Amino acid sequence: MIPNAMPRSRRRTFRKRKLAGRIAAIVIAAALLVALGVYYIARYRQRLIYAQYPLSYKSEIVEMADEFGLEPWHIAAVIRCESSFNARATSSVGARGLMQIMPETGEWLAGKFGEADDFDPESLYDPETNMKYGCWFLNWLMNRFHRDIVLVTAAYHAGQGTVDKWLADSAVSPDGQTIAPADIPYASTAAYVTRVLKAYEKYEELYDYET
Repeated sequence: MIPNAMPRSRRRTFRKRKLAGRIAAIVIAAALLVALGVYYIARYRQRLIYAQYPLSYKSEIVEMADEFGLEPWHIAAVIRCESSFNARATSSVGARGLMQIMPETGEWLAGKFGEADDFDPESLYDPETNMKYGCWFLNWLMNRFHRDIVLVTAAYHAGQGTVDKWLADSAVSPDGQTIAPADIPYASTAAYVTRVLKAYEKYEELYDYET
């Protein structure tokens, strides 16, 4: 026997322990990598959700909601779906600004504030003016349709007269008072209402009034 040589059984035990240590280290490293991956994926998904539901003009939205008796995140949802918070947005039919108000509608709304004589369609690109008119109109629709958010949102998109016709049609509204989003006859309005309601829920989930 070679002096001071480790017995074969002890060498085997040593190698096994060394291998087990390496395996444990690899397992721990892999677990850390997985945990980091999950963390960064969650962070990315969260950032992506916030990017999909941005919130510009928050303080103005909260103020307008308080002034006109509306829910802030309903206003935010309408703005997101109308203009994606682009104050200079102009639709193919000429609607302008954050809440996409037509010039003729803007003139009518200006009259509600005693501003008809000085009304300039360019003022609809001003965020404060546009939100003031749009939120007044949402409040008016709220009063007209008993604060039913589906009817109000549908009327904002398709017009209150159109919604009145749908309510009078038993095939669309069996009770003559409510309409399910899926039963809205206009596909574009049904899709719009669905988008607004989803955005409303997301804004409530992602944001609060204070921060």
